[in-house]
Amino acid sequence: MARLTAQDMVEMVRDSLGGETSETISDTRILRYINQSYLEICSQYGFDQTADDTTVTTVSGTSLYELSVSDVMSITNVVDDTNHLTLYSMSEDQYHRSTQGNASSGVPVYWYIDGVGTNSRWNMRFWPTPNGAYTINVYYDMKPTELVLTPVATSAVIPEQWDDSIIYRAVSRGWMMLGDPDTAGKWRQNAKANDQAAYKTAYHPSQLPDRITSRVARALRNV
Repeated sequence: MARLTAQDMVEMVRDSLGGETSETISDTRILRYINQSYLEICSQYGFDQTADDTTVTTVSGTSLYELSVSDVMSITNVVDDTNHLTLYSMSEDQYHRSTQGNASSGVPVYWYIDGVGTNSRWNMRFWPTPNGAYTINVYYDMKPTELVLTPVATSAVIPEQWDDSIIYRAVSRGWMMLGDPDTAGKWRQNAKANDQAAYKTAYHPSQLPDRITSRVARALRNV
């Protein structure tokens, strides 16, 4: 069985909206519902297929850097590859309380997102202010590329077990726009049920222990 394409999804969503024609709901509008649903799922669950990374090369005396990518949904890890250090996130309030208007310099230990830059990409600020050229790898969950109908209908990149979750959410959005919240709610429940079945394809628990525990503690967790 071939993977569902955006065209397949549009047709299936339309079939589930009570016979609405393209004159009342266009393919473009239904595709928007589909892409909104696709983004919602990817922002809720961490998929290996939407993991990516980018690099920031620091300059001595500069703390603020605009990322080179525009598809960041959330940052999952920040690592100083030069000094082999993991950086920790902090809030803007913590930054200002720590610096008190006099930022120190050194090897960066903390980061936070400080608005967007001139190219509408996220700004990342480091503290202490870098005192040299360091290669900092930023790992993140990326916004998935939107599905399109032309010139060739595309498919989602996440496991196909999630296709029904995308479709059911899109149908729910359609019924909500048609003024039937009760039917919309039922389709939303269908989506959540499919989420539960498909989640195992997205969740990969680590096999590496990240803390020391005793036999007693392990036994208590299993009670």
